[in-house]
Amino acid sequence: MPYCPQCGYEYKPGIQVCPDCNAPLQEKQPAVCAACGEPVTDEATFCPHCGVMLEGPREAMESLVCASHPDRPAAGSCVICRRMLCSDCARFRNGRFFCNNDEHVKAAFNWVVACTVSTEYEAEMIRANLEGAGIGAFVLPQRDRMYVTTVGDLSVTEVMVPRESLEEARAYVRSLDSGDPPTTPLS
Repeated sequence: MPYCPQCGYEYKPGIQVCPDCNAPLQEKQPAVCAACGEPVTDEATFCPHCGVMLEGPREAMESLVCASHPDRPAAGSCVICRRMLCSDCARFRNGRFFCNNDEHVKAAFNWVVACTVSTEYEAEMIRANLEGAGIGAFVLPQRDRMYVTTVGDLSVTEVMVPRESLEEARAYVRSLDSGDPPTTPLS
């Protein structure tokens, strides 16, 4: 049976290209990552889905080092930028390796920043308006809890939306700022 090397699905004989990935099918079943169970190519050093280092020749694995600390061996790879990370640099979130860039974590889970405000109550009002317009949203407060402040850089709060709704959400937020929001749901 032919298999897709990218998504791992098995197809009936005679099919030559995966309709989902557009990848040419191969006869042997693809290898899978022991950590996440997703298919990986034979040439892969790190799983592209979770960032875990895959098994390989010992000397090849020992030569992989952290991008920030060349004296330390790599423990994983950021699933967004593919940067090799040691155990001190790696952030493991929901079964995936990430570097220290918060935007990579957000992008991996398909949420992006629609707007940034300085107070949580303002963010909650924007979230409620977006959800009333049919756009899913959540509030990501990043207030530094060590300081008692409600404004400025120590109190940044982001309103997150799914990537595919970003332009629609930003247009809706701009309409809220102008005082002229649409009267019917956008979706």
